Amino acid sequence: MQPASPSASGASSNPASGTLFWLLLPFALAYGVSYFFRNVNAVAGPVLAQEFSVGPGGLGFLTSVYFLAFALAQVPLGVALDRFGPARVNAVMLLASATGAAVFALAGDVSHLGAGRALIGLGSGAALMSAMSAAHLWVPQERRATSMGFIMLVGGIGALTASTPVQILIMHFGWRKVFWVLCALALLVSALVWRTRGAVQPAAASQTPRQLLAGVAEVFCSRFFWTIAAAVMLTLGTMLAFQSLWAATWMRDVAGMRDRIAIGNVLFAFNLGMACAFFASGWLGDTLERRGIAPERTLIGYIAVAMAAQTWLMLWPQTLPHLAWGVYSFGANALVLAFSILPRRFAPALTGRVNTALNLLAFGMAFLLQWGIGVVLNLWPVVEGLYAVQGYYRAWVVLVLLQGLAAIWLAFSTCRAASQNG
Repeated sequence: MQPASPSASGASSNPASGTLFWLLLPFALAYGVSYFFRNVNAVAGPVLAQEFSVGPGGLGFLTSVYFLAFALAQVPLGVALDRFGPARVNAVMLLASATGAAVFALAGDVSHLGAGRALIGLGSGAALMSAMSAAHLWVPQERRATSMGFIMLVGGIGALTASTPVQILIMHFGWRKVFWVLCALALLVSALVWRTRGAVQPAAASQTPRQLLAGVAEVFCSRFFWTIAAAVMLTLGTMLAFQSLWAATWMRDVAGMRDRIAIGNVLFAFNLGMACAFFASGWLGDTLERRGIAPERTLIGYIAVAMAAQTWLMLWPQTLPHLAWGVYSFGANALVLAFSILPRRFAPALTGRVNTALNLLAFGMAFLLQWGIGVVLNLWPVVEGLYAVQGYYRAWVVLVLLQGLAAIWLAFSTCRAASQNG
C-alpha cells in the first residue's frame, strides 16, 4: 500500500469501511494483547508470591514495574508516533513485549521477573496510543468514536481473558507456559501490525527534532490539559492499581473469598465493566454532546460513578461484588473519553504527543499507587498469608478523597469556561 497524504484535519484519504476494518484489526489485537499482559498478574500474583516468597510490598512493586516502564516510554513514544507513524512504532514495541514475556517465563528469581515485567510494560505502552493515532489519521471524525469503540472492545476481551480463563490455564499448565503463549502471540500480532505500515503518512513526518520537542512542551504547559489530566490520572490510576493486582487480594482478605475461581469470576465481571465502558463511553459522550452537554461534564459524571462504586466496595465488600466491581470498572474506564477530548484543543500533528502525555500521567500514577498500596499494607503484619484489612482501607479512603478533589477542580474549571464563553 502506498502512503496517503493527510488532509488538513489530520486524517488521510479515508479507506472504505471494509478496508478500514482490516487496517484497524491488527491494532485492536495489539491492544488486546497488551491488556492481557497488564492484568495477568492479578491472577498469577498469588502464585508468584508463594513460589518466590514475595511480600505485599515486593509483589506491588513487581507488578507495578509494568506501569513504570509503560509510563517512561510515553513521551518518546508520542514523538515517534507523530514522526514515524503508528504501525512502525507499534510493531517494534510489540517485540519488546514478546522478549519480556520470554524473560518472565524463564525467570529464576524476583529480579528476572521484574526485568521481564518491565520489558512487557515498555512494549505494551504503544498499543492504545498507536491505535488512537491510526484512527485519527485514517478515520473521519464522525466515525472515530465507533472505530475506537471497536478497538477498545477487543482490548476489553483481552482483559476478560486474563481472569477466570487464565486462572484455569495456570492451574492446569502453570504460569510459565502461559507466558510462552503470550510471547508467541505478541510476535504474531507484531507481524500483522507491520503489514499496515504503508497505509498512511505520519502526521508530523517533516518536523525537526526541535519542533517535535516544542510540541511536547506545548502540551504540558496547557492549563486545560492539566484540569483533565489530574482527574483522569487519579481515578484511572487507582482503578489500574486494583485491576492488575490489589482487587484479587482485596477479595481474598477483605471480602473473605478463598476460592480462586470465584475470585477469577469477579475479576471477569470487573473486566466486563471495562469492556462495556470502552464500547459505550465514546458513543454516549458524542450523543450527550449533540444534546448540548459538554464532554467535560460527562467525564465528571463518570468519575462520580467510579467514586460511588468504590464507596460501595469499602462499605459493603461482600454485597453483590460482581456488580460493584463491574460498575466501578465502567465508571473509571469510561474516562478514556478524555483521549478524544484533549486533542481537539491542539493541532492535529500533536495528537500522538497529547495522548501519550495523558497516558504517561495515568500509568505513572498507577505505578505509584500500586506500589504505594503495597507499602501501606507492609505496615501491618501478614497473618496466615493474608494482608491487614486496615491497610486496604487506609489507602483506599485517601485515594477516593483525592479523586473527589480532582473532580471538583475539573467541575470548577468547566463551569468557569462555560460562563466565559456564554
